Amino acid sequence: MKRKSVIVSVGLLVVVVLASAGGDPWKDKPFDQWTDRDITAVLQTSPWAKVNLQTGLGSKQMDGQAVTGGSLGTSGGAEAQAKTAAGALPGQTGGVAKNANAGPAVYNAFWFSSRTIREAVARRAMLHSEMEEAAAKKFIDQTFDEYEIMIQGSDMSVFELRGENAFKDAAFLQMKKSKQKIGPDRVEFQKGADGTSVQSVKFFFPKKDANGAPTISADEKEVDFYVRVGADQIRTFFEPMKMVDSQGEDL
Repeated sequence: MKRKSVIVSVGLLVVVVLASAGGDPWKDKPFDQWTDRDITAVLQTSPWAKVNLQTGLGSKQMDGQAVTGGSLGTSGGAEAQAKTAAGALPGQTGGVAKNANAGPAVYNAFWFSSRTIREAVARRAMLHSEMEEAAAKKFIDQTFDEYEIMIQGSDMSVFELRGENAFKDAAFLQMKKSKQKIGPDRVEFQKGADGTSVQSVKFFFPKKDANGAPTISADEKEVDFYVRVGADQIRTFFEPMKMVDSQGEDL
């Protein structure tokens, strides 16, 4: 079922990540009690968020870990990178064009069909008087027939040049256990107010295969995500067994 997309704009900011006192907010606190600090933790350090992903690196990128052969946008090794993220967050406003030539492109990936990410987006909008409670609840309570992964980055020009259809065959998920690969059913661009600039890209992957079996099995420990961007690729991974909030599995 195709739903009306919620426009989520992007801005390149340096954000200091402060862990919520007492544990992970997505497990320990109702979302309507989250502070800006909690929201930042969800969008930067939770299992549903993969930040500071650079194209052109030869090995799988891991959050908060120094990568030889390419900087993730922060210096000082794993400890510093775990505290600081030079990446965009869903819902932040700001332009992309001014960052296009500022250095290697940096991207963030969010498992957007999860209620945890949507709760963070909605809660931040509520805290900053950008969304009413009723609208926030409607946004969070959406039902998803597909897995959705959203990409935002410092330079989205390659997406603008090639269009949505070009990326349908340029992305896939791969299961670590079964090695099965699944491509997206469709790709959608979320554009800025000018109607041209791409603010984010959503990839929609099927939850079931042609035989009706789950594409991500209950015992799957890792799902790798790839998308070709020009001559390079964005590559990261998600761990379904860790993607659990206070209500249970959250994919």
